[in-house]
Amino acid sequence: MKKTAKYLVLIFILFVINTNAQSIDSLLKMVVENNTQLQSIELEYQAVLEKREQVSQLPNPQLGIGIPVLRPETRLGPQMLMVSASQMFPWFGSLKSKEDVVVSMSKTKYEELSALKLDLFYQVKSAYYQIYFLNQKQNIITNRIKVYETLESVALGKVEAGEATLADVLRIQTKLQELKQNLLIINNQKLTFEAKINELTKQSISNKIEIEDSLTVPILEYDTALYRDKINNYHPLIKKINYQIEQSNNSILVNSNMNKPSIGLGIDYSLVGDRTDAIPMNNGRDILVPKVMVSIPIYRKSYKAKNTEEKLIQQSLEVKKETITDKMMALLIGYKADYDNSRLEKELYKNQSKTIESAYEILLSEYSSSGKGFEELLMVQNQLLGFDLGIHQAELKVNIAQANIERITKF
Repeated sequence: MKKTAKYLVLIFILFVINTNAQSIDSLLKMVVENNTQLQSIELEYQAVLEKREQVSQLPNPQLGIGIPVLRPETRLGPQMLMVSASQMFPWFGSLKSKEDVVVSMSKTKYEELSALKLDLFYQVKSAYYQIYFLNQKQNIITNRIKVYETLESVALGKVEAGEATLADVLRIQTKLQELKQNLLIINNQKLTFEAKINELTKQSISNKIEIEDSLTVPILEYDTALYRDKINNYHPLIKKINYQIEQSNNSILVNSNMNKPSIGLGIDYSLVGDRTDAIPMNNGRDILVPKVMVSIPIYRKSYKAKNTEEKLIQQSLEVKKETITDKMMALLIGYKADYDNSRLEKELYKNQSKTIESAYEILLSEYSSSGKGFEELLMVQNQLLGFDLGIHQAELKVNIAQANIERITKF
């Protein structure tokens, strides 16, 4: 009955731990919802959108009122008050082209937001994998401590039997002290990566990050030509430049419209008083003058210079696109090499571990019976520890390489 109760408690503890574990996807979702860098650029994006209303409006109408100090006399009477009103209208399509510039600016800001997400996602994944590796490292060291403690008991027995020296025991105890100290160091190392995740997800800086018990080593689907095409057409940094080129073209169109006449409509009204020295027909009739105005851009050097400037900017942006694509492809090749090499390392360490494990069992049996071969026994045990750590270190590098590839291709 007691054993059953213990099993139930153990199952409950494991269930609670597993329930509290945070997946990478849940943390990435928190980044999208809470990260202050993303929120800042999102606000900048919304601020740019507000400019649409600012540039799509007509110029303000002009109103004027004049009261002559010395009243001019007309045939029908003196002018007592003059009022004028006018409204200028830019060339057809000018306001729309200005609005298009703002739309392109907003698209550029949105792609900047998407590019930042890729970078932040990578930072979360990298820190998550580091914590996972440190957890695995702790488990390996904890298990190895038990092995060294068993080896210590065997050595003590041999010392009591006069078949070994106390130096054997002391060397094992030194190794145990080293491993126990490493456990404390690992705890401190995890705090750095937990703080990074908490910063990115806007959680309490001391929040404990619960990592899943296992991670699957990703199977990489790699196609260089497909990746290049995808980057050229869809990567946020490339799309950002495309929208900058679009913005430049719209600026040229705005400049072209500014190089065309603006038309204005207006009206002048004068209040005329009655004549007292005569009574002509329509005595005191007011004056009403509708008018049409045209603003003609005569000085064109600035417009030509603006067009030349935008064309040079576009050429620069096209070169920048090529540079970004080439750099990303070079990085992908490097990350693919890291991925492949790490998988090979993992297989090598696994095979070596199996072989050395067999040798360790033979040496332990020999030492237990005769007290001989302690140096080889300790060396092999240290190798086993190194191989086990190497397996998980290789897994870490595989996952980091995959995260780097996703940073460039998963958008």
